Amino acid sequence: MPLFADLVLPLALQKLYTYRVPQEMQGAIGAGQRVVVPFGKSKMYTALVYSVHERKPEQYEAREILELLDDMPIVNENQLKLWEWISEYYLCTLGEIMIAALPSELKLQSETAITVNPDFLAENELLTPEEELVLDTLHEKKSLTVLDAAKITGSKNGIRLVRKMIERGMVLVHEELKESFKPRQLSYVRLTPKANDEHFMEEFFTALEKKAPKQLDLLMGFMKLKIDKGRDFFVRSALLKLTGSGPSALQQLVSKGVMEVFEGDESLAFIPPGNPDKQVALSETQQLAYEQIQQHFSEGKVTLLHGVTSSGKTEVYIRLISDIISTGKQVLYLLPEIALTTQIITRLKHHFGERLLVFHSKFSSRERAEVYIKLVNDGRDGEYRYPIIIGARSSVFLPFSNPGLIIVDEEHDGSYKQHDPGPRYHARDTAVVSGHIFNCRVLLGSATPCLESYHNAETGKYALVGIGERYGGVRMPEVKIIDLKEAYRKRTVKSHFTQELLDAIQHSLSEGEQVIIFQNRRGFAPVIECRKCAWIPHCVNCDVTLTFHKRSNHLRCHYCGYTTLPPAKCNACGDPDIRMKGVGTERIEDEISIFFPNHQVLRLDMDTGSSRSAYQRIISGFENGEIDILVGTQMVTKGLHFDNVGLVAVLNADSLINFPDFRSVERSYQLLAQVAGRAGRKFKRGKVFIQTYHTAHPVLHYMMNNDYTGFYRYELAERQRFVYPPFCRLIQLRLKHKDDKLLEELTKDFTRELKSAFGKRVLGPVSPPVARIRNYYIRHILLKIEKSLSDQKIKQMLTHVTDRFLSHPENRSLFIQVDVDPV
Repeated sequence: MPLFADLVLPLALQKLYTYRVPQEMQGAIGAGQRVVVPFGKSKMYTALVYSVHERKPEQYEAREILELLDDMPIVNENQLKLWEWISEYYLCTLGEIMIAALPSELKLQSETAITVNPDFLAENELLTPEEELVLDTLHEKKSLTVLDAAKITGSKNGIRLVRKMIERGMVLVHEELKESFKPRQLSYVRLTPKANDEHFMEEFFTALEKKAPKQLDLLMGFMKLKIDKGRDFFVRSALLKLTGSGPSALQQLVSKGVMEVFEGDESLAFIPPGNPDKQVALSETQQLAYEQIQQHFSEGKVTLLHGVTSSGKTEVYIRLISDIISTGKQVLYLLPEIALTTQIITRLKHHFGERLLVFHSKFSSRERAEVYIKLVNDGRDGEYRYPIIIGARSSVFLPFSNPGLIIVDEEHDGSYKQHDPGPRYHARDTAVVSGHIFNCRVLLGSATPCLESYHNAETGKYALVGIGERYGGVRMPEVKIIDLKEAYRKRTVKSHFTQELLDAIQHSLSEGEQVIIFQNRRGFAPVIECRKCAWIPHCVNCDVTLTFHKRSNHLRCHYCGYTTLPPAKCNACGDPDIRMKGVGTERIEDEISIFFPNHQVLRLDMDTGSSRSAYQRIISGFENGEIDILVGTQMVTKGLHFDNVGLVAVLNADSLINFPDFRSVERSYQLLAQVAGRAGRKFKRGKVFIQTYHTAHPVLHYMMNNDYTGFYRYELAERQRFVYPPFCRLIQLRLKHKDDKLLEELTKDFTRELKSAFGKRVLGPVSPPVARIRNYYIRHILLKIEKSLSDQKIKQMLTHVTDRFLSHPENRSLFIQVDVDPV
């Protein structure tokens, strides 16, 4: 009896394709395994087996599978169930999910580009004639596609050939050309074993007091820091700075055998004090939260942990992780962005050693594939060598075999939502569904929970656990609102800083504390304008103004990446008087350096922290005291822990609050509360200064009083009044076309068909604030669906209307993107 297999191809296809299973593969092929198949006239793809059956397709002749790549499934049954749910809920195809879920090296196709691996030594390997020909060609052409490799060798199956060459390390997928990450090495200082002799040290202190007071100051400073921070070693540059000592004093102490300098990975700067074998000691409040979470878990409930900033949520997570892995199960620890992984990884390694894996998009394709395959194979012998997985949103697709706990840290963060390309899933909600499919526990954590999550907790869908105080009894930061309108009237504003703020920064620095300055715009100036005719340079591909970046001396579009040199004179009237308007982080960095020239200032935004190595260097530099003032965008708000931040400054809160979006008030509260939470986290109460023109705004009032519950009630009433989530469901339709007039006509026709099916539930169409991106014009249509209606039926109706509209040849040039639960 012939066998057939339904396959998922890495393409946005609405249906599965059925292929014939060759006789030699029968009995070996099954769901979740990869196969190589022909598709179209000359293309080949790595596809995934969805199911194997005996039903011959009626509409077309089934082509034969060329090769079976796996002995065992790389996508398990529960993962496929999750894919099905994502496909149905977010109205996307299984092919789109496959593209997002599998690293590119696991889904090679005929268009995949390969390059020579510079570390491969051909003389140490026995090569086939085909491999020699591919390598010789690559040395000449630098890059080849899999299809080209097949053509030059005459091979019928280029994917098989390239796959073996990748496995042997001969070639790299083109994506591998990214610079490999090498942790920076730092110089650390510690006491030698000689310093443990109390009698010797007593005599040594006496001698230093008489002959070498500077060495004594350094040694005493080290001892004080050791007690205060609970550490046995410090970064050399930070130690000298914090103690006010010079390198010669340190060199003398080293030569006398009391101190020693050693080299180490910069991640050592993050290692917390304590014994890694010792169980985490929880405060009374943390212990109560831990017990409540365990109780809710035993009842099978998703639990929301609402803990104020610096309340020690991570310690509670660590205790829960210990419990789970001790039972032989796995843990997924989700973080909203790669930015957070540096500190969290180090803290977890301190407790769990090397028993964890990290997975995120800053890893190369090969690194992601290695992590994926490690997880596929882990646990097959009954023991998990890597029971803890830390990652960003795409980690929900990893091949877990026995997860016991999923932690979604900073669950409110918008980075958990995938926007482009599809599937446009939300990792937090996907994690909750994963918990149901895998029958594992799910914990959501945040100091400023998403309104919908908190509403789910209040209505009993989730359980709610709170930690209302900071760890160690440290008080919440003191918040000071500065009236910019009044400051300008009194002429006490210098550049973009009020005198009150500058004085506060000076005071914190003089106390040896660090400062964070938050400005949610990168670049030097968001706009440059001709003073005479008001001409402003715009992007040639998008309807946005170009941002001036001083370091590179370029105007740049933050949507498509287009760059150009700044004009010497106005392109409209020819006048040379072109002025800069607005302020970005680059400008703040320059100007604050002028006010405080003797202090180290550094900037953290997408320009300076785009790679994981650059990001880690900035964070470790701030952590170990090399940087005094950190200027940053919202990257500095995301759950980072710094011991010595005395002041956080928000330069303009109005740009956050007055954004045209129903979530802008919620987002501004979360951002302000999160960035404020970086202040005064360990030793004493911190301060937060917020500059604004609207001092009476309710968001500022609730934030000043750290009143999340009050803010929740206020915002929930507004949402209920205007019928927005959680009181309805939203589906946003994004229509795109390169011809604006044709887009307008097609949008009207499509809206008419939508309204015939959904009536008043259809809002729009409207042009978004940025109505053209990458030369595509855009219109938005919003569906507001009552919670009482069947979600599944609504989506079936929407799919039917969309498919019917696009079935007409004159409408097929229109791109329609569906975004369920937009954020």
